[in-house]
Amino acid sequence: KGGEDDIQALLAQVALQDKKVKECQILENVPPPSPRCNCTFTALANHVLAGSSGAGAANKHKSSNILLYGGEYFDGRKTFVYGDLFKYDAKKGTWSQIITTKPPKPRSGHQSFAYRGYFYTFGGEYTSPNQKNFNHYRDLWRMDLETFQWEKLSLKGGPSARSGHRMVQVKGKAIMFGGFYDTGRELKYYSDLWIFDIGNLKWSTHGLPGQHSPSARSGFQFFADEEQNKVFLYGGYSKKVDDRGDEHGVTHDDLWCLDLNTLQWEKIKKSGIFPVKRAGSSIVTHKKSAVVFGGVVDHEVEDGEVMLSEFFNDLHSFRMDTRRWFPMTVCPPGSKTRTMGTISVVKRGSIEEKAAIKIQANFRGFMVKKAYKSYSIGKSINELIYSPAVLKQAGGKVIHPCPRIKGNVVVIDNTLWMYGGTYEDKDKEVTLDDLWSINLNKLDGWREIYKGTFAEQMGDDEMLEDSEGSDNEMGDSMDSDDMEEMDEAP
Repeated sequence: KGGEDDIQALLAQVALQDKKVKECQILENVPPPSPRCNCTFTALANHVLAGSSGAGAANKHKSSNILLYGGEYFDGRKTFVYGDLFKYDAKKGTWSQIITTKPPKPRSGHQSFAYRGYFYTFGGEYTSPNQKNFNHYRDLWRMDLETFQWEKLSLKGGPSARSGHRMVQVKGKAIMFGGFYDTGRELKYYSDLWIFDIGNLKWSTHGLPGQHSPSARSGFQFFADEEQNKVFLYGGYSKKVDDRGDEHGVTHDDLWCLDLNTLQWEKIKKSGIFPVKRAGSSIVTHKKSAVVFGGVVDHEVEDGEVMLSEFFNDLHSFRMDTRRWFPMTVCPPGSKTRTMGTISVVKRGSIEEKAAIKIQANFRGFMVKKAYKSYSIGKSINELIYSPAVLKQAGGKVIHPCPRIKGNVVVIDNTLWMYGGTYEDKDKEVTLDDLWSINLNKLDGWREIYKGTFAEQMGDDEMLEDSEGSDNEMGDSMDSDDMEEMDEAP
């Protein structure tokens, strides 16, 4: 009766619809999910299927299956929050929809993981269509992957209600950090650390006030090195209020490591060729590396009166053993040359390299065309120097997914799969539903599995073709003529 801002009435309507479902249904070969972001995309690897549900779960699912759960869609006027569940078979290229009895309430900004025959999800939020009211969750659910029955776990203690937090499963424990709580009148960011013991179904909190640890934030990248029993945290986003009471977004680019043996945080000095500062990147682990895709950085111009958002569609790799960053160069399909981590840079230790590193530090967030940047040294000398932020790209045409934030990524065997996300063009926000894959061993081109409705939403087919057929500035080629011209620069 409260209209679009009455969340409880809206959720009551959802509950009535859910009660009509008397038994689980698996709808095979359905169309792809509708456009959405802030959902979860969870790979059902072999070790996930074995365990408490026995062989039954392994028979129902394959190691090539991915579960997509929940999320939200903004059509330019209203926000729609989902509670539906889909399964994608990466080998067959088919979608199935799983309709269950007594499911959790619709949500976005939650976190999910699968372990030993169960699919778990914690927290998230439900947003009213007019985006004036928010309902944050603190519930923990699990679904049996054999029977598809949901169960709400009634546990003592546990984290407060939130969304935008991050969780990662390591050796039977789910590690959770951060997130935010927004009522529309109050906004709070968290910096607390929680560990959920999956076997004993028990929460525990860790950390003391004043302890050396990451600041409060949401939307960061959280990934684990299971071999070393460590978890890494990178970047994120929060808001701060200035002296005038105005809110300003803060994009974090610090890197931390949590030792799960001692539960002590260590701040890591960035090393190698690291990504420019950004928020909303997607991350997934592959072998001994974490692979980062996309993101956005906001530039305030005209004394903060105008905000320009710069979106990315590049790939970077973080080696967890050496703790160094490397850009990843995608080759044209059929290329015999592997250029992952190959960097064209001036002589190590030279004055030029030091200046180039200084350029990168001062101009992160601003792309460099043809690997040049004008920089003033000593307030009098202008140099044109190569910036190590830009790579020598393999020749030929390379197709990339459009730039985005909040893309959903998983790795199955050696292939990265990415679904959806969000992209903004001027004042228009587009929620994506495309599906891409790339072989992380070969890096021999992105494969567009499903085009999605991007062009339809933007209302411009030619623009989509142009974006697919050309690289953005991060992918500008640097050929031999460019190198000669750089050598001749004063």
